[in-house]
Amino acid sequence: MTTIVNEKPQKISLKRIHYALMTDAQTETWGDVKTLTMPISLTLTPNFSEAHLDAGDRVVDQEAQLDSITIAGETADLPTEVLVDWYGHKKSAEGGVITNANDTPNAIAIGFESGSKLVWLLKAKLKPGEESNATRKKGETSYKVYPFGGEALPLIDGIIKHTVDTRDAGVTATAETFFTTVTKPSETVPTP
Repeated sequence: MTTIVNEKPQKISLKRIHYALMTDAQTETWGDVKTLTMPISLTLTPNFSEAHLDAGDRVVDQEAQLDSITIAGETADLPTEVLVDWYGHKKSAEGGVITNANDTPNAIAIGFESGSKLVWLLKAKLKPGEESNATRKKGETSYKVYPFGGEALPLIDGIIKHTVDTRDAGVTATAETFFTTVTKPSETVPTP
């Protein structure tokens, strides 16, 4: 018997980035969700540990395990509050940002909606990307963008990412409900 999987084209779009500070690493809980409305790009690259077993002059087995997911992105702006939340910087009495050599990034959940996919990376640590400043040349206009990067790490039980496709049958989640809070997903028990 052949089972046909219903494939649907996926529209590419990145509407918003959501994040929440991890408030307790032991109980894996998060604070309030905050939203950035001007993302430019977000790339996720899985990182695997791999091993091959060679025997009898050939490869007889192979194992691969997901270790983390590398995150790279850009936004049109990173407000002061985001710099403090993401990178562990401090806010100055004058309203600015103090960057210190001892700053360590906070663990956050970072989520985004792209087309019909709703995604939470449940524990990530981000770092700022290269910042470029230049004099405007006559007749040229350009925009400043704010790159960032980091790693999404597994929770205690190994969960790294939760993705919901709103086109799937039985899915009632919407971007408004999915990104209201950060919660660990629960597995369904397959029926025999």
